[in-house]
Amino acid sequence: MNNTLTTFVLLSGAYIISHALTTGFVSPLQSTFLAGVSNKIGLLFLPHGVRIIAIYYYGWRAILLLLPASSLMWFLTVYGGRIDLSMYAPIVSLIACWIGMTLAKAVFEERSKILDVSAWKFLIVAGAAASLLNGISLSFLQHDSQLGLSILGYMIGDVAGLFASLLLLIYVFRFVKFVAQD
Repeated sequence: MNNTLTTFVLLSGAYIISHALTTGFVSPLQSTFLAGVSNKIGLLFLPHGVRIIAIYYYGWRAILLLLPASSLMWFLTVYGGRIDLSMYAPIVSLIACWIGMTLAKAVFEERSKILDVSAWKFLIVAGAAASLLNGISLSFLQHDSQLGLSILGYMIGDVAGLFASLLLLIYVFRFVKFVAQD
């Protein structure tokens, strides 16, 4: 029980911090430099990295662990920013990420004898598959008329956010290792 609570708090904290960074720092930069891009689609969506890493380690349980934080941030974003986004978006995104990860694992387990893929490369491929499903799901959920452009926007933001999250984790772990040595 204590381990689950700790995991829940860490994942929720990571999701909330990544979403706050995206909303408070990345989105204003995006709207300043790319004014024509929709405010529904972030070109660097860091929470996707948290979702993919959580699903990689916790499987379907990550959906339950991330749903409260995802719903909270959806609520703050939609009502705080007056963005037209469906209330089903958090659960649809989490399920799409889980399905994408599951499909990627199935494909890579079949090909593991042929290909030797490191974990971070697998996470990028799985994150891209999850992002494709997420983009399709959210585009249909929002009745977006420019389906292809919307899906592409989600994919760019999600995969860039995943890559940035992985890069950030590398430097956090290096810093922790450096501090532990002293």
